[in-house]
Amino acid sequence: MKGKLVLLGTSSGIPTKERNTTAVYLQFLGKGFLFDCGEGTQRQIFKADLNITKIDYMLLTHLHGDHVLGAPGLIQTLDFHGKNKLKIFGTPTTSQKIDCLLKGSIYNKEIQLQIKEIPPPATVTKIYEEKDFFINSISMNHVIDCIGYSFQEKDRKVYNKDLIQRLNLKKQDFIQLETQGFVTKNSKTIKKEDVTTLKKGFKFTFITDTYETDNIIKLAKDSDILVIESTYFDEDDKAKEYKHLTLKYILKIYPELNCKKIVLTHFSRKYASLDIFKKEIQMRNLDNIYLGYDFFSIQF
Repeated sequence: MKGKLVLLGTSSGIPTKERNTTAVYLQFLGKGFLFDCGEGTQRQIFKADLNITKIDYMLLTHLHGDHVLGAPGLIQTLDFHGKNKLKIFGTPTTSQKIDCLLKGSIYNKEIQLQIKEIPPPATVTKIYEEKDFFINSISMNHVIDCIGYSFQEKDRKVYNKDLIQRLNLKKQDFIQLETQGFVTKNSKTIKKEDVTTLKKGFKFTFITDTYETDNIIKLAKDSDILVIESTYFDEDDKAKEYKHLTLKYILKIYPELNCKKIVLTHFSRKYASLDIFKKEIQMRNLDNIYLGYDFFSIQF
């Protein structure tokens, strides 16, 4: 298992008895990524038995309260646990807003916040990169600046076990393949590309608080897991006014998304039950679309 995805809040606007405001936790190879941080997120982290000190990255889609009001409490808790630094990504003025939230109480901050503000990109843009992964972003269609995020594990070359056995390659051969790119066995030159195949890396995309836009497909296409808002069922007028998505629209673009798993979230509190969503998905036999709920999780 490389990692785990946990939904910590699935309500839009305000929390309900059953649903907290938006936050999604991604654990990948020992690192923790928190996408949005609605009020009460740190308590949700504890209830989900996740290690809060493992959070190294906070990625904020936009600065509405139901997506950021949990940030000051969580930052203070990380600080109390001796966390040295936290990387935060967000739209313009994120640094100012985080500073304002932290100054809302008496608190001597020691944790180093490395905040990167991202003017919403018009095209899919790489905003961060490390050895094993990178993060892309693109603008969304909301009432304020809003961006989506895509976490992408880098593609890598893996050795073909059957070929390795047939060619009788040994440890020293692999060392030479890695350092020189080829090895000679029985008077035959074997290149690294001859015995390896390209394995696609894991891709996770998070999209919330947006009205219809082609940027959704551009960012999310071919994701292993897509977490996407479905605030309304088919209320196009409300969706357009408040700049949110409907299930009707997600089903319309479903074939173009080509995602292995799609998890719906950010449901309006007007729905006491999500049966209407469930019935529509079942009627279309779409068994890779899931109705998200607090503490819904996927291991990968």
